[in-house]
Amino acid sequence: MRPRIRPSHLATVGVYLAIATVSVLHYSTNAHAQQLHDIYRRLYYLPIILAAFLHGFRGGLAAATVVCILYAPHATGHISIDPASTTEKSLEMLLYLTIGVVTGSLVSRFKGTRRQLECTAADLQNSLEELQHTVTQLREAEGELVRTARLAAVGRLSAGLAHEIRNPLASIQGSAELLVDDFPSTHPKHRLLTLLIEESHRLNDVLTRFLSFARHREPGQADVPILEEIQAVIGLVQTQRGPEASRISLQTTPDELPSAPAPRSAETASSARNPLPQVLGDRELLRQVLLNVLLNASQAAGPDGDVRVTCYRLADRVRIEVRDSGAGFSQQALESAFTPFFTTKEEGTGLGLAISHRIIEAHRGDIEISNAEDGGAIVSITLPVSLSEKASDQSNG
Repeated sequence: MRPRIRPSHLATVGVYLAIATVSVLHYSTNAHAQQLHDIYRRLYYLPIILAAFLHGFRGGLAAATVVCILYAPHATGHISIDPASTTEKSLEMLLYLTIGVVTGSLVSRFKGTRRQLECTAADLQNSLEELQHTVTQLREAEGELVRTARLAAVGRLSAGLAHEIRNPLASIQGSAELLVDDFPSTHPKHRLLTLLIEESHRLNDVLTRFLSFARHREPGQADVPILEEIQAVIGLVQTQRGPEASRISLQTTPDELPSAPAPRSAETASSARNPLPQVLGDRELLRQVLLNVLLNASQAAGPDGDVRVTCYRLADRVRIEVRDSGAGFSQQALESAFTPFFTTKEEGTGLGLAISHRIIEAHRGDIEISNAEDGGAIVSITLPVSLSEKASDQSNG
């Protein structure tokens, strides 16, 4: 590939060709053609000014100097002769230098000022972008503060209502449990009392969730063997869901899981080369998050579906991805899944993911939801590794 010639280089070559051409005209013109020599002397100004515009002070001075060097033998009569007076020719050469220096200086000053203005404009543009970014962050923070204030008010109200409802509910549930034994299982009242007890348990569970959301508890700071917690929670989900449980598989590498169906019990594909480190946090709260996420995934996948849990280390964090083979999240769910009381289930409270989001944020982690390209939902949780793991890495590194 041929090198590309810059236009300024071509213009510079043109300047000195013009100077050479005018000099040749001077030397080849008869000494008696005074008018032509006067024109040629004036033509020297054009390349001098052009050189000054192209290269500033140095360009103007260099072109004027070359003109004087080429014109001097002709002016002094050493080669041919310019018929003008010596004073006129001397002043002309002085003007060549003056025009080159003055024009070049002005152009250099102009270019310097333009560069300063461009730098100032760039700084102003960067400042404007930073200001816009700051304003956006402030607006988001303001909206978050308003939302937090509203949620705090709702939480206090929910806590008060939950306390007020829980006491009479306990009385109703206890009375129903005493009365149900007075009737045989085939009696209509036995079925009604059994239904009352079941609904009381369900309502008590809802109240427990309300209270859990209303009470903001700071997480503990301990080393948590997260892989053991995941395995334990998988067992809990399998037991709780019973025959409706999905097939759940677990691995500790970021590779794709094999396509072959897993058995109904949890499978673990552990990697001895890359053991999963412990994370920093509260064991009880993290188990609550894992249980909620895995229960949701198992319910979405159904008894014939699959739930794939992939956990692996990513720099100084541990990433846990729970993927199900269900229908995935709707657009509304993607936007509002972590909003308290938002739910797509008929019997849901809309607090599970909201509580999980709050717990993970308190652990300085991240929780995200998305849809897989080939179907199903993905919940990704990222948690910081424990301080002992970091210290071990530094000592080994």
